[in-house]
This record gives sequence, structure tokens and C-alpha cells, in this order.
Amino acid sequence: MPVKKYDTYLQISPTFESVVDIAADGRNQNLWREYIVGEDMEKLVDLLCQSLNYESPDSRRSFWIHGTYGTGKSYAAILVKHLLEEKPDVVSEYLGNNQKLSKFRNRFMNCRSHGDHLVIWKTGCTGIRSGDQLLIEAEFAIRCALKEKFGDKANYGTFSLQDGVKKQLRNKNINWANVLDTTILGESFDDVDALFEAVNSGDLDAICATAEVIRTNHWGLIDSVETFKKWIADIIAANNLKESGIFFIWDEFTDYLRHGDDQVVMQQISEFCKEEPLFMCFIVHRDSSWVDVMGIATYQQITHRFHEVEFHVSADAAYDLIAGSIRTRNGMENYWQDARRVPIRNIKPFLPDISGLDDKISEKINELCPMHPMTIKFLSSVAQNFAASQRTMFRFMKDGSNEEQGFLGYISKYGPEDQACWLTPEWLWDYFFTRESDFHDKETKVPEYIRHYEENKHLVENDENAHRVFKIAMLLMAVMSTTKGIYSNSKANNGVSATVECLENCLSGVLTKQQIKDYLDTFEESRILLCDTLSNGTKRLQMPFRMAGKDDFKIHYDQNDKKFTRYQMFSKDGKLATAFESMAWDVNDATYHRMKIVVCCAEKLSLDNRIKEVTSELDKCPYKLGLVYVTVDSDTQELSIQRDLEIRARESGENRLVIALVRTPFTDESRKNWLTALTKAEMARESANTADASNYDIQANTEITRWVSAAASGGKMIAWCGENVMPNLFGVAQLRKTIQTKVLEMLFPYSPESIVITGTAYKSCNDSAPLAGIQRDTKSSQLFNVLSPIKQIGLTDVFNISDIERLTAEKGGKAAESISALAKFIREKMESGKVVLEDIWTELQKPPFGYYNTIACGVLLGFVFSCYKNSQYSWIDSSQGTFILNENNLKAMILRLCKGDISTDYLSAGSIVWQQFREYIKKIFSLTDDQTANETVGTHSVRERITNAGAPFWSLKYLSDEDYGSTDYKETVIKIVDSIQTFIDSQGKTDEAMTNVLQLFSGRGKLRERITKSFQDKSIIANAFRAFLFEASPELKDITERLSVHAEELNDKICGVMQGEIYTWTEEQVKAKLSDVVSEYNYLDALNASMRNSYRSQEYAVQDLRNAFSCMRVAILAIEPLNMPWYKALTILRAASQRKVSHMTCEERKADISELREHGTAAWECVKDTKPILSKILENKQIDCTEEELNTIYNGLKDVSCDATLAQFEKELNVQVSRIGQARNRMILIERWRTLSGTETVKAWSNAHGIPLLWVIPKDSAKAISTLISVQNNERTLDQDVVNAINVLDSMDHSILTDDKKAEEMFMKAIGDEYHDIYLEKKNEILTDLKLKLGNDVSAWTASDIVNVQKTLKRYKTEKAKKEKLQNTQNSVKIMNDAVLRDKVTSFLNAHPEFCDEFN
Repeated sequence: MPVKKYDTYLQISPTFESVVDIAADGRNQNLWREYIVGEDMEKLVDLLCQSLNYESPDSRRSFWIHGTYGTGKSYAAILVKHLLEEKPDVVSEYLGNNQKLSKFRNRFMNCRSHGDHLVIWKTGCTGIRSGDQLLIEAEFAIRCALKEKFGDKANYGTFSLQDGVKKQLRNKNINWANVLDTTILGESFDDVDALFEAVNSGDLDAICATAEVIRTNHWGLIDSVETFKKWIADIIAANNLKESGIFFIWDEFTDYLRHGDDQVVMQQISEFCKEEPLFMCFIVHRDSSWVDVMGIATYQQITHRFHEVEFHVSADAAYDLIAGSIRTRNGMENYWQDARRVPIRNIKPFLPDISGLDDKISEKINELCPMHPMTIKFLSSVAQNFAASQRTMFRFMKDGSNEEQGFLGYISKYGPEDQACWLTPEWLWDYFFTRESDFHDKETKVPEYIRHYEENKHLVENDENAHRVFKIAMLLMAVMSTTKGIYSNSKANNGVSATVECLENCLSGVLTKQQIKDYLDTFEESRILLCDTLSNGTKRLQMPFRMAGKDDFKIHYDQNDKKFTRYQMFSKDGKLATAFESMAWDVNDATYHRMKIVVCCAEKLSLDNRIKEVTSELDKCPYKLGLVYVTVDSDTQELSIQRDLEIRARESGENRLVIALVRTPFTDESRKNWLTALTKAEMARESANTADASNYDIQANTEITRWVSAAASGGKMIAWCGENVMPNLFGVAQLRKTIQTKVLEMLFPYSPESIVITGTAYKSCNDSAPLAGIQRDTKSSQLFNVLSPIKQIGLTDVFNISDIERLTAEKGGKAAESISALAKFIREKMESGKVVLEDIWTELQKPPFGYYNTIACGVLLGFVFSCYKNSQYSWIDSSQGTFILNENNLKAMILRLCKGDISTDYLSAGSIVWQQFREYIKKIFSLTDDQTANETVGTHSVRERITNAGAPFWSLKYLSDEDYGSTDYKETVIKIVDSIQTFIDSQGKTDEAMTNVLQLFSGRGKLRERITKSFQDKSIIANAFRAFLFEASPELKDITERLSVHAEELNDKICGVMQGEIYTWTEEQVKAKLSDVVSEYNYLDALNASMRNSYRSQEYAVQDLRNAFSCMRVAILAIEPLNMPWYKALTILRAASQRKVSHMTCEERKADISELREHGTAAWECVKDTKPILSKILENKQIDCTEEELNTIYNGLKDVSCDATLAQFEKELNVQVSRIGQARNRMILIERWRTLSGTETVKAWSNAHGIPLLWVIPKDSAKAISTLISVQNNERTLDQDVVNAINVLDSMDHSILTDDKKAEEMFMKAIGDEYHDIYLEKKNEILTDLKLKLGNDVSAWTASDIVNVQKTLKRYKTEKAKKEKLQNTQNSVKIMNDAVLRDKVTSFLNAHPEFCDEFN
């Protein structure tokens, strides 16, 4: 049976959001309540109270929330949103129950006592680059919020509208005639003039209706901060928000800071709260990659006007987040408690050793399993400092984008029985440290560690544990690689440091310290990692470093002499060629990018190769001019080479090639000096003498610079171009002017340089350039310089095809003639039929235009092509995408034209019915001009919109009469929808259908608006589709309401049973599938009742069933003989777990549902906990066992599958039952010993008596006692040996166990009766001595230890005898006669003179 992985038992909570945004808030109504409050949130709530309550004059500020990715900024803002929106009693209760926020309850509820706030939430600011755009977006968001909150009672203000409406009516980029035809305005005004007149006269209805259209199209009405402020004051007063106010939360605001050009507007709006209660709350991802570019001072200048709160990921929050996100699967509670015992047991001994661990982890270790405690510490730190937009702590826990990474990747790969039973920190390396380009902080060396890992991982990849250790070591060094140092005290870094100790902590419970040491030793031998021991004994981890080699000057110089020949120095990228080429043309000159310039020496090979290099470039780039500078080594060579150069120029056949002879030589002596300085610099650098190396570098560069300056600044030159000679030139400046007049102006009379001479206009084209030409205006000074010559000619009012004739006829100066020539060329091409853009660009690059990829060309082409804006022409790109020539598409086309990215692109003029019809579908389906470029593209785009909407377009027919205004309107809607559906299907008479739509919409602007809103609002079209479904099947309505199925889930279900894309579905096809859907939902309802859950999808129920059955440990076939009433329900649940429900007929499901309703709950209880049914199986076999024995049998069946055959199960069960018999015998033996000896174990008896039991029993009982000891030590034994031991205990002389005298007598026989007296006299002292020698456990003394015991006793006996003899002698001396004593002393000293000093 396969080893179970963690995902069998665990899952990430379905309500856990890996990305917490406003959409997540919509999915989970209690998301805000689940927010884990930290110090940052406390600070924010305090500041909210200060600002909203106006607690001091300076406290009235807007808010700036920033932090790195994944720190919970958006989540915090969602909480703020709810605190301001929920009912006051709900907020009061929440604050009162929150331990950290309860202290703010009274102050915050004072904020709420002023009335409800209008809370606006806006996400993102992509494309917003100016303050004007910022105001337009803010206005639009506020207006939407007013409509949502107040509905028809919303007041959008009037005093500030008229000026904005007038300005937009004058906007030439808006086709107001078309607006009247396609919006509600057409019902009130016959033509544009009537609308203009009504607005100018102050007609409030006209102003408000026009403003509504403008806002709906997102064109905006606010064009200045002052206008915006007036409008805000207006709507605050009109909607009774004066006492409460508007709270505007703008999430993901970073993009504006990075790319916006007007921070002043943002600051002015933020400070407006001091005048009117408009509070801005900007949420910003702060990252050094853009803050450094902006400048920290500038950033702080912006933020100091706000209440600034920076959010972090605290370790406590990480513990709570992870513990709260890991959920046990339904039905797996008992199995999980059993399974996690092993990993918990593995790590518990190490928890106290993991530096800095607090009680929280020990308390939550069961909830955190299998997340290793050190991984959690790292996760909060890594997420805080190294997260990216797609890699945060939240995403790590629930990122399904990569099945091999993150928490989900781990639990699908490993389980409790694997060695890697804990998710250790190397998983963070794989998730967060994958690309060095993600790390911008200059203080970190992360890219260096990533490169080192990539270079060396092949050495460890084949050993999973070695790879694991290496990754964690790299992670430790990377995380700590800041300017603060990577070996700082681990306690100061939350127990994290780049040391061996920390590495051991990271792998505690997975690898032993010895295993880790062995791997580190191997790494050191392989030179991929080093361990350096510091003075305090700490072993730090570090990367190996490289040493440089040395060599002598002569060898180095000769090598350089061969490497840097004169030919090489003047070859492409050669030292001298590069230096001269950098001064060969003025980089600020307009013609700089047109030139292909090379420098060569006079050697034939150098001349041939470099001239070929230029001519090859000229062949590829017909707009370019080529210039070859030829250098010499002496005056002699200069004279001899002139004739050769003249012939080469004349015979080249290329009138764009200029060959110039530089008459100032670069001598051999100069080259020698350069080589000497270069060699010395290299040798100094290899010796780590950077100061000397820098000095020699300067000498070498000076040698080259001196020659280049002399030759280029005023040195003599002569040049040839075809037959023409340009003699007596002095320096590159004169040569440049000569080439411009005699070559460039002759070949390219209509070049962009003839119009624009500003050098910066000749950088590569960007999308601003064509736009400036199209719009005839720009805020960029660079582009303004390009437009100036055009404005001077007076052509900026040329806007359409009819006006292009004016351009072609323009005369009066070089610039006017060049523009005229370009206009004629473009007009001729456009009138030729199919316009191939590649042909246009190819011809424009050649004489007489010489256009190439520059800003100037982009502006000029934009200027001329703008005459074709919004014309009948469409642009078909290389992927066959079709785009009309609106402003954006024209801009994009010209940009691609300039870049040459138009290999198969062309322009095509294209039905009047379609052109009119497309305006309606653009509106209804929210399509751009590009997406409706032609009928085919339009059809495709509409189909995409329908797919994204999640419901067929014909669903709109099922909205109520009231939704459309009347029954008549509803009937018209049905006809319109059917006609548009014909267009979508493309199978009927689409032209007739489009014509019908035009006729039906005519004069019905309100109807157009309602259809548009109904389709674009996903909730409305979802309701429409649901109305169709419930009308077609009332049973479906009943069951989905009972199951609380969300609209999206019902749609997903329908999508699952239908075939083809949504736009292909017909009403009859959907109806035909509904009975099957109802049947499946009824089945799910029965599963819910059985499993006591509230699944809304069978997938989740099936997954929990499958997991529970995988852990059953009892064969289903073994339950059948018990004749349980719920057995059939059990087999039904098993079939459901194998996904067989969807393949059943409705009748088959109906039969199963009936069975599940009656017995499903009992069957599910069996699946969740199989011990009770196992007990019944044993009882049926007349096997009686205790609860403990039942657990033993159950644990022994862990590899049995619920699908095992009866024979397989019986065989395994018998094995486990037999083990119970063995266990019982072992218990009998243990109890028999306790009864006979009065002690728990042989060890206890031996230690209490000071006698090894094996020494005092008969030899034929020794094996039995050894078996007893093994059983007491829980060691494996043969069952027969245990039975024999029981018999021996029963038959042996028990008195030796209970009679101390008898035991002592047998002990003395074993060691020798001659020691009886000394043993009894010194028993305690002797035993202490023996325990020090033989071990404290007396029962473990072996027979061979008897000799040691005898030696010890003999020593004690001898010492006693010596003491007794000494005592006797001393007593004799005391009573001895003095004379006799003197004689004996004298005799002793004669025999032992060495003791004489003792008597002196």
C-alpha cells in the first residue's frame, strides 16, 4: 500500500486567500473578521481615530500605507473598509472582542456616530500618468460609489458639471454625432447643435444627461484640482456627508508613483481633508528598485503630508496565519491525530535547543505540523525582505501555479513516514530565491548566492539530503547578507544566523547533527562551502573565495604584444578603433545615427575587412552613409597608401561610401608605450595592488587619448567618395560638414534632417513620437522641437484624407518640400489598393527619403498618416489581427513601421452596415476599435466577451419586463437579442441580422443602455441565465437553494455538462442537460446528509471520501458478513469516492440517494473510524481483546486497503491476532514476576539487593530470566521463549526472590565463601566501589564480572588484615620496656639507615 502523503490528511483552508484583495473580500463575507491584528494595525486604527475625530489640528490627514509584497497592506485596508461600512453595533462588538483593538472602541465609535461614510475602493492605476488622469479616475470611482450607496437618490453635483461638459463637447476626438445615435442622448436631441445649445443655455437635464454619457465612456469631467475640490464639496453637501465624509481607499497605487509625472495633484487632494471630509488612503508597495530612482528625499517629501503606516510580517502573525490556514480534511480527524505522532515525536526533543523559540510554537506544534518551526521563523523574515508580487508568504501557503513548490507542493510529495517529515527551510529557497534579477537591494548579496548555487548544485542534486543541506546553507547566508553582517548574534535575529548551529536547528527532527557534519565536511572538500570557526567557538558558513596567480613582466608583455597587434587594435572593437570611433562624429549631431563609421590601419587585410564591414552595413541599411578612417604608422606609409585608397573609393561602386586618410601617424613607439603600461596594470591588479593598477591604466589610456585627440581635433585628412576627392581637410568636424553637404544632401534631399536638426530627435522611436505627430501637440520638450518646423509651416490643422492634398501641394522651403514629398508618397501608396507596409518602409529608407527608426521619423509619419485616422482603412498585422486606424492603433502601427516589425502587415479599406452595427456591439460588449476592426474580428471578440461573461447572450431574454421598462420593450429586446445571436452564431443571414439590430435600436437609446448594462454587469446576466434555468427546471431552483449553491458554482456545473464554448450553447441544448444536473445535485445533497457537511461541489465531497477510504484499514468485503444495515450505503460511498457518480443514470442515482438517506450517516461513521467495526469483526470471530489490544491490531493493519480481498484481509488480520497472543504472554510473564518478586523488574530486584539475579539462580533458569529481562526492556523475543520463561518462574524456588538471607547465601556461593565476613562488614562500601567499576545497573553484571568482584573483595580483605596487624604492633609498642624499645629502634636504623632523619 503506497505511503500516504500529507495531502491525504491536510488541506489549506478553503477560505484562506493567497492573494487578499477586494475580490477575496467579496468571496468571503467574514474575511475582515479573520484579520490577525498586529502593532501596525493598532497604529493605523489610532491614526484613524485621530484624523476622523479631528482630535488635533495637525491630526486631520489622509493615509499612506506602504510595505513590501505580502505584508497584508490590502488586507488591513479591507478591515478599515468594513470598520467604516458595517453597522455600528457590529463594529462595536468586533472592537470590544478584539484583544488588541478594544482600547480604541470608544474613540472609533465616536467616528461612526457622525453618520455613515461613503467608502470607495479602487484597485490599480495602470496607464495613469498625469494628474488630470488621476482626477478623472478618482471622479469616476466616487461617482460609482455614490450610485451603489444611494441608488436613484444619489446626487452627483451640478455646480461643477457645466464647464466640464462644455469642454468635452468641444473635444474633436469625440464623434458626438455617433454618440447621439448610440446613447440615450439620441432620444432627447435631434442633432449635435441642439445638444450644444441646450448645454450652453444651462439646461440642467441636458447637462446631467451628457455628463452621464461622458462618465459612462470614462472620458472624465474634472480637468483641474480646483474643479475637483469644488465638485467634492458639492457632492459632500448634496449627499449629507458633511459630518462623516468620503473615505477613498486606492489599492495598488505604486504604478502612479513609478510612472506618474505629477505628485503635486496627489498631495493637494490628500490635504483637502482639512477643508472637506475627503480622506485618501493610498496603498503602496515600497521597493528600492523604484524608490531609489525617485530619490528617498522625494519619496519622504510626498509621504510626510500623510499619516504614514508601514506594514510588516511579524513572527507571531506568521504562526497564527499558518496554524489557521492548515485544515484537517473532513473525516480524517482521527487518522491525522494518529499519523502526526511520528513527526511530532521526532522534533519535540529539539524544541528547547532551537534558539529563541517561544512557548507559542510549542503550544501550536500540533496545529503547525508539518511546518518546521525554523521554516516559520524564516518565512516571516523572507516574506518581509525578499517577497515579490507573485511570491509572498500567503502565496507560499496556497500557490497552485507550480505543483512542485510551496506548501501544497510539499504536502503532495511527502508524508509523516518520510524522512523529510517536516517542511524544512530549503522549500523557501526554491520558492523565493529563483531569479537573481528579482533582488534590487544594493545591500544584499542574494544574486551572488543564487549564482553560486546554480554553478554548484549539480554536485549535490543526486543526494536529496545533501541538496537539502546545501540549499538551507545558501538560504541562511542569503537571508543574512546585508550590511549588518551575516554572523550577528542569532538571538538578535530571531534565532536565525548563518552558522552551523542554526543549520542544525533548521533540520532538527529530519537529519542528525552527525549527518549534517558529514555533509558539511564533504562540501568543504569539494570547495563549495566553508565552515570557519570564530574565536567564541561559533562555526560560521561562508562561500569559498578564489586566489589570483602571478607571472613576470617579460612573459606578460610578449603575450600582450601578440594579443594586441596593430591589426587587432584597429579591428572591430579594438582598443584604438573604439577610441577613435568615439570621436569620429559628433554624437549630438542629427546625422550621428545615420553613419556607419570604422577605423582601420593601412595593412591590406585591415582595409579589406573593415571596408567590407561598412559596405555590408550599407547593403542592409539603405539609409546609411559609410565612413572608413584609414590610419598609418609613419609619414612614409601615409604617402604610399593614398593612390590605393583613391582606387578603392572609385571602384567600390557605392556612392554612400567615404574613405578618409588620417595623416597623423600612430607610431610604433606609441604602441610600445601603451603595451608597457597595459602589462604593468595587469600585473598590479593580479597582485591586488589596485592603486598602482589604476595609475598604469591612466598611463595606457593617456597614450591612446593623446594620439586620437591630435588626429581628430585638427589633424590633416583627405577623403574620397566615388569619383569625388575632398582634399585639405582638418579634423573630423570639417570632414563631417563636408560629407553632410556633398553626400547626404545630394543623396537624401527629403531626409528627416532637412526638417528637424535637433540631435535628440534621432534616438530610437518610442510610442510618444507617432502620437505627437498624430495629435499635433505634446508636453514633451523633445517632441515639441520636432513639431516646431511643422507648426512654423502652418500645417497643424490638417486632420483627414481630404486635407492631405494641402500637404502634397506645400512649398516654400526645404522643410515644406520634404513634408510635401512624404505626403505625396504616402497618398500614392494608400490609393494603390492593398498597401503593404513593408514596401512602404523599404522605399522610405532609400533615397530620396532616408527614413529610419528615429523619433523624428515617428513624428513625421504620425503627422502624415493622421490624415487617415478613423478612415475606412484597417491595419492587418502579421498574426492576421485586424485593427481600425484609430489614434492608438495608428500610433502602434507607425512605431512598428519604424522598427521594421511589419514583415506581412498591410492596410486594407473595408460594409456600411457593419460600420454602423459595430458601434452597437462596441458599446454592448465593451470592445475597442481593434477588437471590431472587421466583421470576423468583431465576431471573435464578441464570442470572447460572452465566454468571459459566463452565460449565453440569449440569457438576456429572461430578465423581467420591469428590468427593461415595459412588456413592449421586453418584446423588442427579445428580437434584438435573437438578431445579435444570429450574428454571433455566424450561421444565418448575418447582414439581415445586423440590419434588424440597426432598425430595432433606432430611437431607443434607453434600451441600448439597459441591454449594455445587463450584459456588462456579470451579476445581472448571471441572474438572467439563472432565471432561464429555474424557469426551465423548478426542481433545479429548489435543490440549489437547499445546497446554497452560488451562482458561479451553478454556472461551473452547467459548463461541466455542456459541450463547446458558452457562445455555442442553445436554449434547447441547455434544457436537455438540466435533469442530469438536478440528479447530481440531489446526490450531493444525500452525500451532505451522510457526511454531515455542506459541500456545494461534488469534487470536494469526493476528495474527502477518497482520503477517508484510503485510511480505513478494514476491507469492505470483510464487513459484508456482519450484515450491517448500512453496508450497501458503504459501498455506495466507496463508488462515489471513485468518481463514478457522473457516469450513472438518473435512475441509478435515485436508488443510491434513497439508500444514503436511510443509512449514509452510519456508513460514513464507519469510514471515519473503523475501530468499532474491527471490534465487531473480531467479536464475530469470537476473539476477545482489550481496548489496548484492539489498538495494537488496528495499528498493525495500517497497510491494508479497503479494497483488499477477503482472503488478503483475513491473512493480515490473523497475523495481527497472533501478535496479540504473544503480547498477552509477555504481559503474563511481567505480571508473574511482579507477583513472585514484589518488584517491577529484574533490574529493580538486583539493584535493591545488590545482587545480579543471574548469578544466584540455577543455570537451567538463566535463559528464562534473560528472556524476562528482554520482555521488561520491550525487546523482541520468541513467543516460545516467553512461554518457557513463564513455566520456569512457576517451577523455580521462589524463596531466592523473597528471602534476602537465601539470596545472599547463593550470592556468596557464587563469589566464594571466604569473602563472607568482609562482604557483610563492608557491604555498602564494596557495592559502591563495584558499581563505579561495573556499572550502576547490577542486573547487567555478567558472569565474567565475578572475577572483578572477587578481586575487589580480596583487596578489601587484604587491607583489613594489614590494618589489624598494624594495630596489634602499635599495642605492643605501648607496653614495651624502654630499653627493649631502644634496642629495637637501633637495630631497625642499622638495617634501614634511610630513616635516620626521622629521629634527628
